[in-house]
Amino acid sequence: MQAETGKTQDSPQTRAIVARPPGQHVSSKFIRREAARTADDEKHAKAEAARFNLLRTRVLREMRKHQWRRLAVVPLTPGAGGTFVAVNLAVAMARQKHTQVMLIDLDLADPQVSRRLGIPGADSMSEMLRQKRSFGDLLSIVDEAPNLSVVAPESPEADAAEILQDADFAVALKSFAAHAPQAIEIMDVAALLGGDSALAALPLADAVLLIADGRKGTAADMAEATRLLQDMPPIMGVVLNKSDD
Repeated sequence: MQAETGKTQDSPQTRAIVARPPGQHVSSKFIRREAARTADDEKHAKAEAARFNLLRTRVLREMRKHQWRRLAVVPLTPGAGGTFVAVNLAVAMARQKHTQVMLIDLDLADPQVSRRLGIPGADSMSEMLRQKRSFGDLLSIVDEAPNLSVVAPESPEADAAEILQDADFAVALKSFAAHAPQAIEIMDVAALLGGDSALAALPLADAVLLIADGRKGTAADMAEATRLLQDMPPIMGVVLNKSDD
């Protein structure tokens, strides 16, 4: 699976908190752009979509087999393409008529889901907790993919790991999920070897999908990841991203 990815760094001062109604409908520039690509180069677009359709089928099979609901998409290293995979996987799942999908950006120190999808970003998680609001207040429903709901904060958090380990955060997430008990939750998480935020987020998941950089990843990275993931949710599989295969 080949992809060029990279996260941009915006200062917190450039990102204003925006009050938004629950379940706001938004339009995704990413999905519209992909539709235009299909029209321009149908063969290439179908080949790209087929990769994620295959991943979707394998992931859904395992999740249903084990009755898992929450999948953490975790890049081994920064820049491995975790957000790219999380977004494309969620969109591919949402194409299935009877599959409800929630895509949640838990890379709180560097949230990129809203930019990748091309939708307005939501308020920060810390602001939600401070005001004792619910996850539903941050929810967006994508017009081009009605089965896809998104919680994608706009602003980076200075204390990402602390927020993810906050008991109130876990309660808010559990309460939010209860409103859609059949939905598959795809969690975009920070790089496992890039700090402690990923380790803070993983206990919230039922399973882990690792994303490895097919061009720069090393056996040492995988060995360290295996060590860190002891006593964590099970690893469903490893996606070799940015590879030439």
